[in-house]
Amino acid sequence: MELLYYLRLLRRRWTLVAASILLALIAAAFATTRMSPRYSATITMIVSAPANGGNAAVAYQGALLSQDRAKSYAKLIQSRTVVAAVAAALGDGMTADELQPKISAMAVPDTVLVRATATDASPELATRIARTLGTTFAGYVDRLERPDRSAPAGVRVTVADDADPPRGPVSPRPLVNLGIGLVIGAAVGVAGAVLRDRADTSIRSARALREVAGGIALGTVPADGRIDLGARGDAPLAEAFRRIRANLRFTEDDDALPRSVVVTSALPGEGKTTVACNLAVSLAEAGWKVILVDADLRGSPLASRLGVEEADGLAELLSGGRTVDEVLRQWGPDTLSVLPGGAARGNPGDLVASRSMPSVLHALSDRADIVLIDTPPVLSATDAAVLAHGCAGALVVARHGRTRREDVVQAVERLETVRARVLGTVLNGDQPARGAYLGGDLRLFRPAARRRLAAQR
Repeated sequence: MELLYYLRLLRRRWTLVAASILLALIAAAFATTRMSPRYSATITMIVSAPANGGNAAVAYQGALLSQDRAKSYAKLIQSRTVVAAVAAALGDGMTADELQPKISAMAVPDTVLVRATATDASPELATRIARTLGTTFAGYVDRLERPDRSAPAGVRVTVADDADPPRGPVSPRPLVNLGIGLVIGAAVGVAGAVLRDRADTSIRSARALREVAGGIALGTVPADGRIDLGARGDAPLAEAFRRIRANLRFTEDDDALPRSVVVTSALPGEGKTTVACNLAVSLAEAGWKVILVDADLRGSPLASRLGVEEADGLAELLSGGRTVDEVLRQWGPDTLSVLPGGAARGNPGDLVASRSMPSVLHALSDRADIVLIDTPPVLSATDAAVLAHGCAGALVVARHGRTRREDVVQAVERLETVRARVLGTVLNGDQPARGAYLGGDLRLFRPAARRRLAAQR
């Protein structure tokens, strides 16, 4: 389960991880270009015991002594005394403190060999340091192991492989640096993705939406689905709205459709108009008489995007200037009518909350099996709450990965304050499917299907 969680997390936050890796690679590349080239020259020395005279036991003891000495000599090479002697032998004014960081040594495991390496920005100087180190250290060991010059040396050091001029720099190493940057960038990206996921309060499942909003989870609108109810009834988005349509029937005790439903959301841009339009078409395709009302008198795009004339509508109906039959527009299937918002008014909230609204809703309900009312978001205006109080309830729409839990909770609290019922919830997709929609954020029909349905009017 943990692996599945991280795989889903990487899929959801891949842009963050990719950005982190890219920045780390850029930083590694920049650091590499700023590094000065460094060259290394290596000399190999052999530590040998005196001749054994053919005695195997003595030879074995001598080999053990040489290996033990090799380990000690590797540390001794980097001592200040040896480094000072090498600096004096070089004769170029370099001090022991300046030379010491340039020298390193190690004993080759299970052998009597000692390798010393000199590193410098100049390949010539690195070679000189390594060669000088070999001759200087050999003489130093000879004096150390033979304090009495007349006595034979117990152990001696001989240069086995002299230092050759380096063929290329040992640093910087671009591939290694980029590899380190890649690992660091990936680690930082994944850690950032996990932290962001832990702090993310956006809704990402129908279950989470139901938990915070209550009601029935009517369905989920796929982000990459396509709806084409006029010609392609098997499209994923069409099937999603059939499921919502079927589940809507079970929000009432008698398994009948609610007579009037407010379709709203917590904040703008969550797809409530999309859901209202597609659900209205889906219900009409099933033979139900549907009236789709644009009750967002603050400038809803519903009528214009459906190609419905906006001359007169709900605003004129509420003000008493028109009758219901005069403002209703037939659209698509014979069973679908649209009531546009009408002319913009300076006090849309007061108009929706007027005494005329209940009678208008009653008149619309007498003409249809269900009335779907597209309203402004609950947290943006009071219209949705006022209308939901006079209807069977509200359908709350949220957008996957965008709508926050706290916003939905606040919206539901405002609905419950006016004793409005939350009939159900719909989780809308967060990515538009290419070529699948009418335009803007209204995910309805492809142009060809729209023309076919418009011809039926």
